[in-house]
Amino acid sequence: MDNRTQPTELASDFEALNEYLGDGADGADALARLVKLAVVSVPGCDWAGLTAWPLDRRPRSLASTDPVAAKVDELQYSLGEGPCLEAAAEDDPVCIPDLSVDRRWKRFSVAASRRTPVRSVLAFHLGPPPDRAALNLYSATPHGFDDNSLVPGALFASHARVLIMHAGHADQASHLKDALTTSRRIGMAIGILMNVHKVTEDEAFALLRATSQNLNVKLRLVADDVARKGTLPRTARDLDE
Repeated sequence: MDNRTQPTELASDFEALNEYLGDGADGADALARLVKLAVVSVPGCDWAGLTAWPLDRRPRSLASTDPVAAKVDELQYSLGEGPCLEAAAEDDPVCIPDLSVDRRWKRFSVAASRRTPVRSVLAFHLGPPPDRAALNLYSATPHGFDDNSLVPGALFASHARVLIMHAGHADQASHLKDALTTSRRIGMAIGILMNVHKVTEDEAFALLRATSQNLNVKLRLVADDVARKGTLPRTARDLDE
């Protein structure tokens, strides 16, 4: 298992994406850039893609790093099963440690093993219901993902969620840049809280939101404080210190 990027070091990757948007990239370009950064930053990841699955419609790919990721995504769409569809519909991350022995989605696992070099999968849910979308991470190695992959994967999922949410403004680079900046702050805070409190991504976000509501302070300001100090503020006054 490689150990690429620690959660607190991901800021530079997201800042690079921020600058990319500032150079005039549209929403589709930003999503393509994000999945490429995920491959560089998430331990074990060799390919990545993004799936959107609107209600009563066929799933579709929003971005993929290359034909391998696109092929594995399409296999799931055509078969109507797989970890990425499960992650799109459910809240928790979904992992197939080894496609060669997976029985949960046997048709997909057999097809992916035979037709692609992918050997393990890790997928993250994006967006609250009724939205269905997923960040799909693929590895060429059996058991390619472990605990070191979860936090950076969750941070990239957080960024992808915001970019997809603002896809309707894809021609407004400044709007996307603002959205990504806010997402970067929140994503960093979520990663820190996940490490400190040993909680899931959703639980870490719930801590941020509860603190924001209790202190009557904007969520991004609470996230900024967590990113600076490594802990949740207890009072609104703490934010000024």
